[in-house]
Amino acid sequence: MTDEARVVIRYHERTKHHPHRYAASPGFLDWANEPNPFRRYEETPLLDLPLGEDDGEVDYRGLYDRRKNIFRPFSLENIAKFLELSMGLSAWKSYGGSSWALRMNPSSGNLHPTEAHLVLPPMPENSRGGVFHYSPFFHALEQRAVLGEGVWSGIRRHLGMDGFFVGLSSIYWRESWKYGERAFRYCMHDVGHAIACLSFSANLLGWKATYLNALSNGDLEIMLGFAGVKWKRFEEEKPDLLLFIHDFERDVPRDLPHEIIESFRSLSFVGEPNRLSKDHREWLAIEEVSSMTVKPKTAEMRYRFGDHLFLGHETPSMDAAKIIRQRRSAPGFDGKTHITKEDFFSMLDRTIPRSSSAPFDSELFETSVHLLLFVHRVSALDQGLYFLVREEKDLGEIKKRCHDHFLWKRVEDAPKHLSLYLLKKGDFRSEGAVAG
Repeated sequence: MTDEARVVIRYHERTKHHPHRYAASPGFLDWANEPNPFRRYEETPLLDLPLGEDDGEVDYRGLYDRRKNIFRPFSLENIAKFLELSMGLSAWKSYGGSSWALRMNPSSGNLHPTEAHLVLPPMPENSRGGVFHYSPFFHALEQRAVLGEGVWSGIRRHLGMDGFFVGLSSIYWRESWKYGERAFRYCMHDVGHAIACLSFSANLLGWKATYLNALSNGDLEIMLGFAGVKWKRFEEEKPDLLLFIHDFERDVPRDLPHEIIESFRSLSFVGEPNRLSKDHREWLAIEEVSSMTVKPKTAEMRYRFGDHLFLGHETPSMDAAKIIRQRRSAPGFDGKTHITKEDFFSMLDRTIPRSSSAPFDSELFETSVHLLLFVHRVSALDQGLYFLVREEKDLGEIKKRCHDHFLWKRVEDAPKHLSLYLLKKGDFRSEGAVAG
């Protein structure tokens, strides 16, 4: 095991909640220093984006299955729609004299540490192209650098097609203000949510989001103009990854040549990041794990999953964009309503990776997360603890790490590609509440 891996595992163990103690956190909400939820690069020209008036006619299944989705040109209007349905604002709420924004993409505590940056080619609405930061507050692009046709022509030759880049970064302070040492974990969760939402939104436009997994964090800092930014202490943006958005019917390399990366060094980046809080609290565990997870340059990787047919029937009345816009957290249910077993299987089916389906065909990595389920109100299914194994080869190792009194009885009428196991029958609602 490498030193870096030891640090990460030590951080993981240290920041777990336990039945008799919580992970280290501030212990209260310091409202005087609540982080500004909106990053601005001050003194940058704003390119206003249109708000979509027509969401198209893609139904719910079109979020996942793209075979009926129509390719849209890479115009500024369509890019605006793509951003609106992934990283944009969905609503404003008010209570007791305070107001706050809700966004299309989920976030722990609605803190939204993930920022989006775009690298766009020259196009009719912006003839020079450039590097931009997306401002969801204004639904606008802040132009930090002009790109020009020369640099973009080299990108087009290498990738073999048109498209554009989306870079994601994390501001750890937005999460540590509330969650303390666990903030790094939540930032990783949130960037995963953002990737999924970008992938779904791209899908509706006939596009695909592909992770360029060979690039290093240093490459991203150069391309996004972070290398020369004078960050406020604790408010830095840490680069996470770069996606290429392209026609879903074509494949792309997962890397960029050194000369293309270096061409971004010559760009003149403008804009100073706004201050998010007056004062901060330091969390050394976050700084340590962050320094140990800086991605180096690597060989490109490709991942292939199955192509199972989706369960359930098409529901044309369920508009895909409408479903995205009404996304909310689910803080509570009535404790009475049941769902059918078929609907339950259909929900689990959406978590199974497929090579030709959003969001998994962004190809982040192999399947490594499995689902422990507390099942209580599913018709014709015993209540109890269940386990969904999303990668069958992991089953043996998972069993070795679990209690030996678990049944591991496969649910016989579950579809073949759903490896769903009953561990123990019973009412586990109180345990589920504690675990949550």
